[in-house]
Amino acid sequence: MASCQPKVPGVEYCNERWWQDFFTKDLAEFYASLNGLLEARKALLNELSGDLAQVLADPQRRDLALRVLFGGLDEGCLEKIRLGDNCITPRKAAHFYKYVLGIGLGEWGCVAFSGCYDKDLEERARLLNLLKIKGFEEIGKEKPEVSIKKYDTRIMGYLSKLQKIVNDIYSNPKIKQVIQVQQMQADYGLDLVKAFEDFLNKSIKLLPLYNPFTFFIQSLYSTPRPYLNIMYGEELFSDPVRNLMSKYGVELTKILDPGLTKNDELAVIGHKDGSVGKLIVKLVREIYNITSELNSYDYPVSDEFKEYVKAKYNEETSAGSTIGKLISMIKTDSRYKSYCGKRYIEKAEIGGVVETYDIYDYTRRYDVTRITYDKFLELFSPLLFLGIAWIESDEQGGNRNHLHVECLGD
Repeated sequence: MASCQPKVPGVEYCNERWWQDFFTKDLAEFYASLNGLLEARKALLNELSGDLAQVLADPQRRDLALRVLFGGLDEGCLEKIRLGDNCITPRKAAHFYKYVLGIGLGEWGCVAFSGCYDKDLEERARLLNLLKIKGFEEIGKEKPEVSIKKYDTRIMGYLSKLQKIVNDIYSNPKIKQVIQVQQMQADYGLDLVKAFEDFLNKSIKLLPLYNPFTFFIQSLYSTPRPYLNIMYGEELFSDPVRNLMSKYGVELTKILDPGLTKNDELAVIGHKDGSVGKLIVKLVREIYNITSELNSYDYPVSDEFKEYVKAKYNEETSAGSTIGKLISMIKTDSRYKSYCGKRYIEKAEIGGVVETYDIYDYTRRYDVTRITYDKFLELFSPLLFLGIAWIESDEQGGNRNHLHVECLGD
């Protein structure tokens, strides 16, 4: 195979060892930490299962239960909880176990038009008031009829999605032919803090800002072929490279055709549905979701997608502009600012023109914009390549595609 000379440091798409290392090292270590975290959560719930009064009466389990329910809370906060005031704030162990890992005494949440509820807080208040009267020695005789259980949180939802995505990657028939993966699971015992920290570190190492392989896969999500040729060389579309990518389940297809040529030379290229490449991009997005959620809780975790855009802001495009200037122009120029966010996109009936639009009543178009394909390539190729913009099919089905443009930055 001819040597590849992409313009992106660390990308070695012609080198099969590079492909092997991602699936056997980077992704495998992440998978082990994810499975270990979920298993540690399961083990902790098993350890604290049963009637809470009996758990607290058992000195061997009491400290663990109190750390889960009230860890990091001072006497002032405990008194507020007794009165029904929620003072469980971020960066406290009690907050981590409840709002991140979904471990508590009851459900909580908000319902549209009905307000918010917190059965968990009510049970914690009842427990503290009971302990104030009875103490640990006597509580075993009580029947509070409550136990520590698992509940859904946004973070746990992301973790479940991540586990399914990686399961699907390793169960892909092509991956199974070239990668021998044993059941991978780190052992954290009951130390969920260590388990989560390790998982988060392994997750961030997979993101495109730090990992050339996921950067490469993300850049193939929906990028015009001419720009891929510039950044990676025409070798990317050679038969040997296509065969190597296909060997690891990464298969490309045409997702937007300007109708200017009979072949795909100018088309927007992306991953086939269900392919390993598309799954890896989904994995990256779920990790972004986790860091964004933790950042919104005021945990010391950066919103990694924003960090990625910030890091790319001053990067020069192949045309000599910068990513920051492109985003700024799209945000402020009346001709382009409607592209910020999410819009439908398709080739217009006139060849070489791209239309974007919004829809109401499921069928009626409005705010239709038209742009020549040349201008589309100039504006969006660098953003699509970096994953700051992307094109994907409508989540609700149909043949429509969406153009997403993340207009972040100053």
